[in-house]
Amino acid sequence: MRATSYLDNYYARLGISRTASLDEIHLAYRNAARRFHPDANKIAGAHELFLLVQEAYNTLSDREKRWKYDSSLPPDIDAPPSIMVNTLYSRGQITPGEPNQVIYVLLDLMATGFDGSQQRSPLNVCLVLDSSTSMAGSRLTQVVKAANRFIEQLMPNDILSVVTFNDHAELVVPAQSGGDIHRLQSKVSTLQTRGGTEILQGLQLGLKEIQRNLRSNYTNHLVLITDGRTYGDESPSLHLAEQASRLGVALSAIGIGEEWNENFVDQLVAIGGGSSLYADRSAEIHKLLEHRFTTISQCFANNVRLNFEAGPNATLQYAFRLSPDLGALHTASPLVLGAIPLETSLSVLLEFSLDATELKHGDLVLAEGELRLEIPTRAIPATKAHFRLSRPIQDVDEPQVPSQTLINAIGKLSLYRMQEQARQDIEAGDLVGAAKRMRMLATHLLSSGQKSLAQTVLLAADDIKQGGALGEKTGKQIKYGTRALILESDD
Repeated sequence: MRATSYLDNYYARLGISRTASLDEIHLAYRNAARRFHPDANKIAGAHELFLLVQEAYNTLSDREKRWKYDSSLPPDIDAPPSIMVNTLYSRGQITPGEPNQVIYVLLDLMATGFDGSQQRSPLNVCLVLDSSTSMAGSRLTQVVKAANRFIEQLMPNDILSVVTFNDHAELVVPAQSGGDIHRLQSKVSTLQTRGGTEILQGLQLGLKEIQRNLRSNYTNHLVLITDGRTYGDESPSLHLAEQASRLGVALSAIGIGEEWNENFVDQLVAIGGGSSLYADRSAEIHKLLEHRFTTISQCFANNVRLNFEAGPNATLQYAFRLSPDLGALHTASPLVLGAIPLETSLSVLLEFSLDATELKHGDLVLAEGELRLEIPTRAIPATKAHFRLSRPIQDVDEPQVPSQTLINAIGKLSLYRMQEQARQDIEAGDLVGAAKRMRMLATHLLSSGQKSLAQTVLLAADDIKQGGALGEKTGKQIKYGTRALILESDD
């Protein structure tokens, strides 16, 4: 493990050590500019991240400015190896003496010096496939085709295992290297359906196979594909996901059709920093599993998590991963962020509520602790760095305007959160409030040109107002439809 360090500083922005030479600073800036410069990167937010990098470079490349900046830092400041960390705050200051304030923080973590030549870390993956009766026909056919395509993309040093589950779990492919593709595919092609759905048994056997080759220099991942609800084993399944997370094994899922319980599955995958995908039709399974393979294989750092304590005047209210995969995160420590991809960034939006009633000056600490992660391609994969998120307490003469990147992210996420809050209203028995919130969501969707999704939301609002429940299919369409909007780029 590396020594601890603060991350919200100029060295972390460039991904360099505090002892970096001028040549190293120039090189880090050139690499960062190639990835963040607006002329080369059209992703929303690249411009503002580039300005943060440029600010760091302008100071650290000037001998006198650097000396003054270094003298203002604690002596143990450093940056995690090969990682650029940039932080955007929705507010520059905290208003003294006021309660009930809100601040958003966008954390962006990216691998440094990527030039396309890096080799990915080997995979240790288990496919946990639902083979219950409801999967018969086109669903199983598409799952087999998708799994065989997944197998074709394996490298010889990758390790794959395949587990099926219904009333009990069966080991179809014991953990083995991906060299003999045809033999692996022939075993998967023999799958048949029967019985009910018991997810726990499939996860238990899948994790057991992963553990046979559990190594920190591998990307260890469970992929669950299911179309049904599991009954009576939700709680032990969540405990198993916690166990897997402690071992460094992430879990992601693809849900097929309308019967599976997306709330349970979202909880399951969030524990280890994974994500869930929704296949409305069987034909989409292939595309989604290929997306999952790409995400897993293009990984620079695994098991990225924040072990933190919120400041005495701050509460972490909400956390959502914006990239590389979308998903709400558990707000308890450790905050499991997921993985840092090779080419793009791991981006997370945090929402803090603040109480500065008795504060007049100084800094308000939002959260402090350790960032921990594993870089499989390194001789010693595990690394850590101390982090602190804080803002100065002071009055401002003019209203503060958040960065456009944060405005866009918060705006798009607000649509997803509206449907979350409507579901909470339904659970609390407030059908009038849920219907009103759904109509508000439909209005926002219409104004942004999402006519089809807005119509689905309006129909759901009418059903809810009349005392009906939110339908399984409709609920998934709204949830994953609003979630997908977050990924759309800004013009």
